[in-house]
Amino acid sequence: MVLLADARTNGFCVHPLVHQFSLLQCADRIIIPQGEAHKNMDSCMLIWQQLTELQADRNTVLVNVGGGMVCDLGGFAASVYKRGISFIHIPTTLLAMCDAGIGGKTGIDFQGYKNHLGTFNDAEALYIDPNFLDTLDFRTRKSGIAEMIKHDLLQGGDIWNQTYPAEEQDFYTLQKIRQSMAFKQMIVAQDPRDEHIRQCLNFGHSIGHAIESYALQTEYPLLHGEAIIYGMYYELLLSRNILGLEDSILQQFDDVRRKLFPELQATFTLSQLTPFLLQDKKNNRGLRMSLLKGVGQCEVGVMVSPESLQNLFS
Repeated sequence: MVLLADARTNGFCVHPLVHQFSLLQCADRIIIPQGEAHKNMDSCMLIWQQLTELQADRNTVLVNVGGGMVCDLGGFAASVYKRGISFIHIPTTLLAMCDAGIGGKTGIDFQGYKNHLGTFNDAEALYIDPNFLDTLDFRTRKSGIAEMIKHDLLQGGDIWNQTYPAEEQDFYTLQKIRQSMAFKQMIVAQDPRDEHIRQCLNFGHSIGHAIESYALQTEYPLLHGEAIIYGMYYELLLSRNILGLEDSILQQFDDVRRKLFPELQATFTLSQLTPFLLQDKKNNRGLRMSLLKGVGQCEVGVMVSPESLQNLFS
């Protein structure tokens, strides 16, 4: 058994885990640098090199302790090493608990493009402990709320009606985390290879990933959830313009956005985002997105014309 963590998680989370689970006391450790900027091939090479030096074989289990970056990177590295070894996720951020740790998608960023390389490979197990959220800085802890908001918009009905009036602390409860996890697990079970209904989970991510990739090249990089908040806002505008989404839904989301993420005030231009939008894996003979016709009503593969994007950012 080998434990993978980034530098920060190793300092705050690994010790209590090792104290709690005796199996981890004898596990070797691989420590990687912290941050999305290190979710790349260089970090994979480091992991593979150290696994080789530790004489890890096909029976070795890689235990990924950390946020979405560690889960994505560790899952990808494990799925390639010796044609695939087993791995376990112990997510320590809200984002990883509700999103990155579930569904079998692994990946790394490549040449500035988000999740450009990856595999489908499920973790053997997932361990959730909300107490890890207390180890996070303000921005990182809150970032995961974005994916939970997305799940609630996609579920609709009473779920969304409970969400848009909610306060920040309401998202950190085990009950709310389980609710969000259960929704994603339900969608993934119907479409594990992301060929039809699972693509609804891409809502907010076409533009959101482009914003995240662009921001990583600036002096003010965004966390994934922060970029997805922007992405959902822009894609809700597209949903209104293309599918006739009611203005009231857009207003509810904007109220949530301003209440929970008041610090996110940046604007973007189409020219800044276009290179990254063109690399989106969902594109098929044109730019396609998952948009909302209504709360709980997602249409996947919606063609978005250049004119629609130009109007959005004009």
